[in-house]
Amino acid sequence: MNGIKGPFDNFIPVIPMEDEPAHKGTSLFCSDPTCGCHEEPALIEPVNQQYLDGLLTAEEAARTIQGKQV
Repeated sequence: MNGIKGPFDNFIPVIPMEDEPAHKGTSLFCSDPTCGCHEEPALIEPVNQQYLDGLLTAEEAARTIQGKQV
C-alpha cells in the first residue's frame, strides 16, 4: 500500500463458523424444539412403527420424537 495508515488497517477479519450440526450420530431427532425434524412425517413413521410393534411405550416414542430419549 502507500504507507499511510487508516482507521481500518488494524483489524482481524472474523469468519463466522456454522454451528455444530444438530442431527448427528444415530439420533434422527435433535434437542432443539423449534427444529422441523420433530414434525417430519418421514422421521416420525419409524418411531410410530416401533411403538405399534411393541418396541417402545407411548412415553418412549414421544420422548424420542422430542429429542429427549437416550
